[in-house]
Amino acid sequence: MEILTREEVANFFKMPIRTVDYLTQTGQIPFSRIGKRSVRFSKQRLEEWFAEREGVEFRHQRHSRG
Repeated sequence: MEILTREEVANFFKMPIRTVDYLTQTGQIPFSRIGKRSVRFSKQRLEEWFAEREGVEFRHQRHSRG
């Protein structure tokens, strides 16, 4: 099983690290938390997740300001 860091995920998907962070924070991308701040990603799970997302539009979740 190949394990990736957030930087490696960003390179793998050709996207900014901030987007990887956003997808992680909102639970939109599969990840495992290691400790308080570290997260790691299974390349196999990411490939499956990406295949399932084909044709799905990406949208930012709106946060209410109360």
